[in-house]
Amino acid sequence: MHPFVSAAMISLVIFLFTAVNLHAQNYRFSLGYSVQQYELDITQNPAFGGDLSFTQKGNLELELERYIWHRLYFSIHGDYLLHNQESIFLGGPVNFNQATLGINLGLQWSRVGVYTGVHSGSFWNMRFKGIMNEDEPGAWIQPDGSGSSFSLGYTIGAKYYLFKYLRLDARYRFNSFQNNSFTAQNVNGQTAQASGIKINPSTFTFGVTISIPWRNRGTGSRSRPGRSSAHTPVMSAEGLSFSSPVPGNAVITSPFGQRWSRPHEGIDLDANRGDSILAAADGVVIEARNSRGYGRMVVIRHGTEYTTLYAHLDRLRVREGQSVQRGQVIGTAGDSGVATGVHLHFEIRRDGRPVDPAMYIRF
Repeated sequence: MHPFVSAAMISLVIFLFTAVNLHAQNYRFSLGYSVQQYELDITQNPAFGGDLSFTQKGNLELELERYIWHRLYFSIHGDYLLHNQESIFLGGPVNFNQATLGINLGLQWSRVGVYTGVHSGSFWNMRFKGIMNEDEPGAWIQPDGSGSSFSLGYTIGAKYYLFKYLRLDARYRFNSFQNNSFTAQNVNGQTAQASGIKINPSTFTFGVTISIPWRNRGTGSRSRPGRSSAHTPVMSAEGLSFSSPVPGNAVITSPFGQRWSRPHEGIDLDANRGDSILAAADGVVIEARNSRGYGRMVVIRHGTEYTTLYAHLDRLRVREGQSVQRGQVIGTAGDSGVATGVHLHFEIRRDGRPVDPAMYIRF
């Protein structure tokens, strides 16, 4: 089977497998432009006195990420060589078409991410740049034999988010080529700048990407059918009755407790942007502000022991010092702060220590 087709089929099978076995998760779709540097061993034509050490091409890049668990994600990545032409950043002694498809597994923190994966690629229509001016006939010279090849290899990369939707990408690829040596024809006396090239296994890529997160409501951990939108409290504490901070059936996408190397001090609840966020119990707002990690957040004090926190809000509907009642709208769901998609991060604290909200509310 063609290696490029094999990688595509493997990618599809893995993606469909995860799609039907995971709860509601975060996705990201990314569109970017990158400059890829090729390492070539060049046999330069003695008749050409220019510099042939520079070979870089411009690529269009697409990626679909699925967050499997917290920071861990799986992605399908494709790129297509878009720009061959000479410019300040692009050019080289050969032009060709190229397409690559790969699958990656990565970890993404608030700004920095790393990943690794495998890929399969194909390039075709290899042609050598002639010594004559590009506007004259014979400027591009075909190779002897086939001008195409296939490749398989592995990828190592890193991502850095400048802003929520804009990131920088750097990638190293190691390729094993079906054919990596090409020789230019000598036709009608026209000669190429390079009489032959050999493509080395390593390529380096640097690019800029726009990345848009979204959320699939999926089939997470839902409350039982027949319950009202104001969930029945599990228990009362200090005369307080806690209920769900989201209307309707609640979907827990990340539970309370240890998550990788750090504790998750609350739960994540699925929500769409603009959904109402409700006070979980009667109390007084002690914080309603924007923070770096939690984004727009509200903290409510309930009596002397308990506080609740509502993070990553899109809009705040209360102010500090305001008294609220259970079920009152205090804000709307969003993805402000450090968040991979729209959701509500909800915490209950007793005497300043985080406790599992599922012990107080039936989700």
